[in-house]
Amino acid sequence: MFRFYFNCHRWKPTRDQWIYANRCLPIDELKRIDEYVFQRDVKFTLVGQLLIRFLLSRVFNENSTLFDIKRSKESRPFIESKPSFDFNVSHHNRLVCIAGTFDGQIGCDTMIYQGEHLKKLNYNLIRKKFTLNEYDFIMKNPSNFYRLWCLKESYVKWLGTGVGFQLLRLNFHIKTNEFNRTKAIISDTRLEIDNKLISNNLRFDEQIIFLSDNEQQIITLCLSPNNHCQSFVELTIDDILRGCTSFHRNKEDDLISWERFQMKRQTDII
Repeated sequence: MFRFYFNCHRWKPTRDQWIYANRCLPIDELKRIDEYVFQRDVKFTLVGQLLIRFLLSRVFNENSTLFDIKRSKESRPFIESKPSFDFNVSHHNRLVCIAGTFDGQIGCDTMIYQGEHLKKLNYNLIRKKFTLNEYDFIMKNPSNFYRLWCLKESYVKWLGTGVGFQLLRLNFHIKTNEFNRTKAIISDTRLEIDNKLISNNLRFDEQIIFLSDNEQQIITLCLSPNNHCQSFVELTIDDILRGCTSFHRNKEDDLISWERFQMKRQTDII
């Protein structure tokens, strides 16, 4: 079981860091990333792809350039040559996170949980996507909206079906209401699907990452109960780049990658 996260919002890339990071990804992936308009989207997506290669290199003890990462029709990354290993990436707000396992499928999602960037709740959306039980839970604390949404998204990502799943079919029963620093992971939440309790083949691990400025972000995993319950490990950009090997590129391409990133639009939107 492998769990890592990186505070991408805090990373201000240097020229050398950006050039090496780009060298560690194949050209086709860089072209896809370059389609984003804003620097933030480019940076977060690039880190997500680096984390995949970092994880695979660590798990299989092979150079990160050797992995041929494919995408399902729902755009979920996977390694065809390593069918026994599943992984999932998520990014939102400040964090990019990844989890991987040899024991079944895994779904990972992350969202802001507390902080100044919480958006005003859309109650029409809540009524369409959440059961009455869940609605009552959200009314007790607006942050519960993000917790429940993260739970639902982690299950959909575990399924690997992409958009289109009817979230109202999912009814989460929260046993432990509050997070605190002494209880790192909550794993006693239970799920009903179509009014039937799913108790034996799924577990949900929820962890709060305590950030600066009293902000908190939640990371949720949907996975087999056989997986070891453990905390996410924070990585630095140096950790990630040391764990990745580079493709051969000419210096002209390196300069272009940095210049194109500098030309992207900046935004304060989290």
